[in-house]
Amino acid sequence: MNTKKVCEKLKISPKALRLYEELNIIVPNRDENNYRNYSEDDLFKLRQVVVLKSIGIKLKSIKDILDKRKYEDNKVVNILYMQLKAVENRILELKKIEEVLREGINTGLNNDISYEKLFDKIDECVYESEKNINSWIDKWEFDTWAKNYDDYVYNNKDSLGLFESYDLVLENVAKKIKGMNAKKVIDFGCGTANIVKKLSSSIEYTGVDQSIEMLIRARTKNKAINLRIGNFLDKPFAEEEFDAVISSFAFHHLNCYEKKRAIRYLLKYIKKNGKVIIADLMFLSKEEKMKKRQQFIDNEEKDKWDTIEDEYYTDIESLKAYIEDSGLKIKFEHIVNYTFIVEITA
Repeated sequence: MNTKKVCEKLKISPKALRLYEELNIIVPNRDENNYRNYSEDDLFKLRQVVVLKSIGIKLKSIKDILDKRKYEDNKVVNILYMQLKAVENRILELKKIEEVLREGINTGLNNDISYEKLFDKIDECVYESEKNINSWIDKWEFDTWAKNYDDYVYNNKDSLGLFESYDLVLENVAKKIKGMNAKKVIDFGCGTANIVKKLSSSIEYTGVDQSIEMLIRARTKNKAINLRIGNFLDKPFAEEEFDAVISSFAFHHLNCYEKKRAIRYLLKYIKKNGKVIIADLMFLSKEEKMKKRQQFIDNEEKDKWDTIEDEYYTDIESLKAYIEDSGLKIKFEHIVNYTFIVEITA
């Protein structure tokens, strides 16, 4: 497609196209007469540029996004996800600027105000926003783990054996679901939805994960399941709809405060007599954790312990106290190594 048609189709100027070319954002091929010839892929990229630019993303950041984000599967979903993250980031930036301006007005109504300090704060908000963009671009490196995730967990490819007997853990979760005759199940931090093959085909399964690549892999493996992008801390999108809420090897990404909030949210999803089932890396108590830490230090394996400390393994004793103080019931069972299964009911 030539320059004129592209400009008409996308409502952009020839000057903008030349700028994108100068910045190596979109560089079209040239025909034998040296005229620009935009491919379908170029148009696809240009549409992304238009959307991202419209919400205030700088061209340099747009180039970084397009350069880093490669689409192997489900291109449309990937594009929508990328645009969603950009919009979320922009909203956060504008909210912070709004707070600074509101604070400035209130201060100015009662005291002298320094415009320089005020605009320094606004500049700081913009700077933080750019850092956030780089942060979620870098976070896509986690998405690339989706390609090797199944091999990693099934073959226990870590020195700590964190995914030891992974298949056995999933089987235990599936047995508990079968034992309560669940018809509808929602799985948070579902990854590539490996639990599905352990469940009855009659179960209506919904998988939730914050990694778009994990979800795309899950869809490739399982055509007849429901999938949503999200995480434990999103406000519930449904109430009393599921017989069981499950999670496997994901809860340890939440700190103790987030865990409590997540449990409150997860409980909203379950029907009367429903159950929350969490299989994850845990310690029985703080004392047990400290004993294990000392073992690593005594064995000169502090680096391995640091790997554990990088996450938030649940302290079952503290969790039990919180659950029972909330008027709920809890059962827990050790499966293997650091992995326990916890069941929470009303």
